[in-house]
Amino acid sequence: MCDICGKGNSKLVHKGTRDNRNIDVYECDFCHTKFLGEIKENDYKNGFMNGIHRMTPQQIQNRLNACKKDDERRAIALKKYCKDKRILDFGCGFGGYLDLIKEVTPDIFGVEVGDSETEYLKSKNFNIKTDINEYSEPFDVITLFHVLEHLPEPQKWLDTFAKHLKSGGLLFLEVPNGNDALLNLYKSDKFADFTYWSAHLYLYTVKSLKLLIKQNGQYKIEKAEQVQRYPLSNHLYWIKEGKPEGHKKLTYLNNKLINTFYTKFLSAANMCDTLFFILRKI
Repeated sequence: MCDICGKGNSKLVHKGTRDNRNIDVYECDFCHTKFLGEIKENDYKNGFMNGIHRMTPQQIQNRLNACKKDDERRAIALKKYCKDKRILDFGCGFGGYLDLIKEVTPDIFGVEVGDSETEYLKSKNFNIKTDINEYSEPFDVITLFHVLEHLPEPQKWLDTFAKHLKSGGLLFLEVPNGNDALLNLYKSDKFADFTYWSAHLYLYTVKSLKLLIKQNGQYKIEKAEQVQRYPLSNHLYWIKEGKPEGHKKLTYLNNKLINTFYTKFLSAANMCDTLFFILRKI
């Protein structure tokens, strides 16, 4: 029985993950969530997510540079919700988003368990905890950017976030789409080998994320939309070469108009690479 919808049965969709051949990937035949055959708490501490125990200043800067475009997109989209609000970024990494959002509110906090990340954030004078329960005062806004897919027992986490939100407060969720076009439309085996990862416990779909939220009963969905982080050139490169970073190789295809229409096409089919939900605590 599926952990997310409680209705569907599971089927094997991929043998092994990119970092562990012994953990297979399954899919629910009802809500189409993809999940690991072995769901357990991930050890994020000591750099598990980064694959190393400590990051050098240059490695930290490289990570911030890699996340810059997404951090800017999120800050632009959410600044109107965060202005003069008390906000918490859960799983804030090296704080690229916090650095941008502090322009609209001084009342910003974070939760991060990675040692390199917390040391860096504290050196930048951010208020950071390793456990959300160390905060006693509730928040107006809580953000999770590509974090929920790493968390076991997601219903319990939704309960936890509700507990730390003010009445009417907002929860922003951004997660990878389990119905990504490269998986379900183009059926790229190379992309599947690359994207399935032991740290991604669940890959949600529009349907399964809505079911998860409805079953929790503490939130109203204010907005459910899709984001296409990678352009057409990236997809064509996966299809042709079976490799990432096509947007850096096929730069002549990086046309704004083409990608706008391509995103609309994928969104209509629920096949963008990223899901973005805004939830309001009831």
